[in-house]
Amino acid sequence: MNDELYYCDQWLCRMWDVDKEIEQLEFRREKIVCSLSGIGKYDSKTILGGSDSNPTESKNIEFSMISEKIDKLQNQLSSENSRTIDAISKVEDSKLRGMLYGHYINRQPWKKVGEQYFYGKSRTFDYRSMCLKAVCEFIPKEVLYAED
Repeated sequence: MNDELYYCDQWLCRMWDVDKEIEQLEFRREKIVCSLSGIGKYDSKTILGGSDSNPTESKNIEFSMISEKIDKLQNQLSSENSRTIDAISKVEDSKLRGMLYGHYINRQPWKKVGEQYFYGKSRTFDYRSMCLKAVCEFIPKEVLYAED
């Protein structure tokens, strides 16, 4: 993979860490809900804010903080995903476009994307390069190389 395709891949994947962070925060928020409802066990060392004398208050504070952070990250993710979708939607070949959506929007590994088209590992790798070449021309170069 040449440098341009590498940077294109990196730009298309730029929000995956944010997506993972949202998943982790949602998992933590779910644990708080379970502990408030008595399903989970309370551990004062894992609760942020509030006081040890009032664990429900501590959990409510943490739940609120996590919810705000999730909302902020989801707005950021939505905005960036729309930029990614915008670039991918300009690709004329529907198969390449579908593969790009599968990997960069639906976060499926290339192996799974290839299997959906009944391709083996080597053919999927070929299509990965074709996909990146096809979408790379629709990503402004100043944006592509700005995120080194």
